Amino acid sequence: MVAVISLSILFNIPRFLDDHVVTRSDGSMTRVPTDLGNDDTFKLVYAGLFYYVVIYALPVVILAAMTYRHLIFAFLTLF
Repeated sequence: MVAVISLSILFNIPRFLDDHVVTRSDGSMTRVPTDLGNDDTFKLVYAGLFYYVVIYALPVVILAAMTYRHLIFAFLTLF
């Protein structure tokens, strides 16, 4: 459990650093991208590729592998 929490915090640190909140003179707030948020390499690697793999592809692969393993085990116990 500690490992999952630690890895999720480490994985999301760049998301907290890619923009910041600025208070305007009229009292309203707006979000402004930082240099990291404007960097095309960051957008491509982290927001595009890395985020897609960790959030979408990895869970699907893990679920498929676990299902396959369970089905093979269930099939072998029938005979």
